Amino acid sequence: MSSTKSALKNSAWLFGEKGAAMALSLSVNVLLARYLQPENFGVLNYLSAFMALLIPFASLGLNALVTRELVNKSSMQGTILATALSTRFFGALLALFLVVIVVLFISFQSVLADKWFVLAALANCFTTLYLFDFYFQSKVASRYVVKVRLVVLAISSVAKLAAIYFELPLSWFLVVVLLEPVLIGLGFFTAFNLYKKTHEQSSNNLQWQVNKQYGFELLKESRWLILSGFMAVIYLKVDLLMLGQLANIEQVGFYAVAARLSEVWYFFPGALVASFFPKLLKLKHAKEDEEREGYNQQLQKLCDYLFSGALILAIVTSFAAHFVIVLLFGEQYQPSAVLLQIHIWAGIFIFMRALLSKWLIAEHLLKFSLLTHGIAALVNVSLNYYWIPIYGAQGAAWATLISYATSSYFVLWLNKSTRVMAWIMTKAILFPFRIFTMSSAETYKK
Repeated sequence: MSSTKSALKNSAWLFGEKGAAMALSLSVNVLLARYLQPENFGVLNYLSAFMALLIPFASLGLNALVTRELVNKSSMQGTILATALSTRFFGALLALFLVVIVVLFISFQSVLADKWFVLAALANCFTTLYLFDFYFQSKVASRYVVKVRLVVLAISSVAKLAAIYFELPLSWFLVVVLLEPVLIGLGFFTAFNLYKKTHEQSSNNLQWQVNKQYGFELLKESRWLILSGFMAVIYLKVDLLMLGQLANIEQVGFYAVAARLSEVWYFFPGALVASFFPKLLKLKHAKEDEEREGYNQQLQKLCDYLFSGALILAIVTSFAAHFVIVLLFGEQYQPSAVLLQIHIWAGIFIFMRALLSKWLIAEHLLKFSLLTHGIAALVNVSLNYYWIPIYGAQGAAWATLISYATSSYFVLWLNKSTRVMAWIMTKAILFPFRIFTMSSAETYKK
């Protein structure tokens, strides 16, 4: 099977999972939002946003690097996995330590009791095991990851529906949210062991050895990704936290409904690009000029398709926002419709950002990942600080759109090395016009 067919098959599994997950998750969240009402639904999403802030501690920028290392150095997979796993776990423990220190000596002074922040940090330790997701990406075998996610989603959904049926308090839902990363991490680890037994002849001889020197080399290379990971989470999730502090928790509930309907689509570009990433790496390092030319053509094709899909989604959602919000969530969530109309357009830049992130790794331009995320985080926090007290959740939505556009497109023009991708994105934005004026071969000519 060719690499393209393998990538497409892998993407099909990921897309199939997301389709099923979207349907189930949307149904459960509709019932959950209706049951909890905007205020309690805002509290639930406030906790989720805080948990997202902890994830970079457990990833340390190693995600895509692990995929690259496993593809390029398959004979070292035991060392790569053991070293990356131990490094990530250390980062998660550091996050737990910092949260405990804050709770003991400062207190978060938020809508949640301090104990929930400590429990969130404990649950975050299990996201260390998400490392095995990237092992399956290197094998273009994401169907195993898909099965784990679907099982955990089913368990979580049943637990939430049962809590709604028995009219349980908010704390039960908070516990379910905390348990989700625990179950996913353990599921990934179990799937990895089963895969090794059935597909890898040398699995019994796999040398699980932590190499400190190699670990420091990975951290040195990922230092820009570590910082950019923190910056990315800040500009992706800080809006919910700042809304809770600068406005009120009900505004968080309205914003969370709009953001969930908008962000649920963000998985698709990530799945598509992740499936094609091993192929892009091989084309990048090909010896023949024709194959290296295919690397540039593949980048343009992927960017064209990502932009087109996001544009269609944004247009349809903008027209249907009011009808969808009232139909699904009820009149009490009507303020979410305007927020959705604004927030959905950020998807155009998020879709193309998925390709940009992988391109920066392939081109060894990791420091620019920090630059783009850092500027976007600064823009988002600044705009939220000034706009939320005046415009509430709408100010947060506009701040998100502007920061996404800044991070994923405009910043690329500031440096010569990244202008290549800026031009690719510009051509993608013009794709609706190009497709009618150029042949397929011309469209993807370097």
